[in-house]
Amino acid sequence: MRQRRYIRGVLEIMILELKPLLSPRIIKHCLPLFEEGHYKQAAHEAMIQVEQALKDKSKIAGKEQLYGQSLISALFKVGSKEKHIRLRVPLGEDLQEQAEGYFKGVFSYYRNYTAHDGSQIDKSICARIMIIASELLDLIDASSLSYADLGGVEGLIKSGTFTSRDQLFALLNFISGYIAVDGDVDGLEEELWEKGLEWSQLDAVMELELVRYHEEDYVPTKEELLLPEATARTLGIFELTDLGRQFIENG
Repeated sequence: MRQRRYIRGVLEIMILELKPLLSPRIIKHCLPLFEEGHYKQAAHEAMIQVEQALKDKSKIAGKEQLYGQSLISALFKVGSKEKHIRLRVPLGEDLQEQAEGYFKGVFSYYRNYTAHDGSQIDKSICARIMIIASELLDLIDASSLSYADLGGVEGLIKSGTFTSRDQLFALLNFISGYIAVDGDVDGLEEELWEKGLEWSQLDAVMELELVRYHEEDYVPTKEELLLPEATARTLGIFELTDLGRQFIENG
């Protein structure tokens, strides 16, 4: 009985030390399995969560039918001449190839083993896999999808980001001059949805530098200064760039 309590106490201490190193997805889907001693299942689920996170990105990039190594290659596409939306890592363009190799190495070493065997996975190995999976998940979350590599406006349409030039034209007309008081854009996504548009499309035109966003200090009028309610301090403004205006003019 004492030994069992001791082991349980050691496990609880380990979990407390482990938890800050884990991503929310791993805590939710894997840590309960780990606590119950299902180390093989917890490790396998950790790799599933990484692959699912990549698939979530791939849906935006139009690569949702791919899996494993082919999915990683499609999202990173190091050295390819093909125009596509790809995943860009936050530490710099020069580390793109290393990031792809890191993901592929982890998948080859851990993901395949946890899926097809996993018999040697004990508590320590499982903890290590969950930490590595958490790092990959954090890297995916911090990475951005680069539309600039897609081939401009025509590439956006061919990729399915926009259904037509008219839809892209509609977004540019709507967002031009849009004002977010104090930078609050909570209602913008709903307004986009009501017009049949998506936030990812706004991200695309901003990365292609068709649209820019900037903030200005708001100078209240004399009448507003007399009001008891607090007035806006800044105005967030979306505006078309020269390239965006040129697209509108050319239709």
